[in-house]
Amino acid sequence: MSMPAHAWSEETEAEFLEGLRARYEAEGYSFTISPEPSLLPYFLGSYVPDALARKPGQNIAIEVKRHPAHAADWQLQDIRRLFEGHPDWQLSVVHRAAASAQAVAVPTAPPAAIRRRLEETRTLSALGHRRPAFVMAWALLEAAVQSVNEADRKPNSVRTPGSLIQTLAMNGYIAPATERRMRELAGLRNRIVHGDIEAEPAAGDVDAILAAVEKVLDTDAG
Repeated sequence: MSMPAHAWSEETEAEFLEGLRARYEAEGYSFTISPEPSLLPYFLGSYVPDALARKPGQNIAIEVKRHPAHAADWQLQDIRRLFEGHPDWQLSVVHRAAASAQAVAVPTAPPAAIRRRLEETRTLSALGHRRPAFVMAWALLEAAVQSVNEADRKPNSVRTPGSLIQTLAMNGYIAPATERRMRELAGLRNRIVHGDIEAEPAAGDVDAILAAVEKVLDTDAG
């Protein structure tokens, strides 16, 4: 049940859901936004969650709220009751704090500057510092998309990894096989930046992201 348009823009909700997609797919789930009723069990009736995450024996209906839900929320109480007696199905209520939607001013980098950073990142990776190189590679990928896409040249165009990959795919910068690989790497990126100190990217992971950066810059230059 998505929030009304006046309370939360569709773009913001879509970006948030794409971030969830990266997290769940990294854990082996299939992830569907706005699932068709045919994918849902009969006991949910007319209720359709914002997203559905599934893997063998585990089915998670995801309900998104802009603000933390209160225990007394009668609507959520009714939804929770639908899942009672069905241990292979569960409801996950997630929220996005209003502060996270505040604009962040990020200047657009010129392609030449991005290419210089590409070489620095390759050197960092070659020296064995793959974790910082991996995170920097993601930053360069976002910078590349912003530098070549006029629609992204605005102060609050910060993207989630999931929505960034979606933009790359929709604009033809990456092939479907590359898109799948990038979504896997997005999950690794999220683990690293959110505190998984044991997550370690391979040299090929850094190279894959940097190759996507070059593809974006070369396509625009051509």
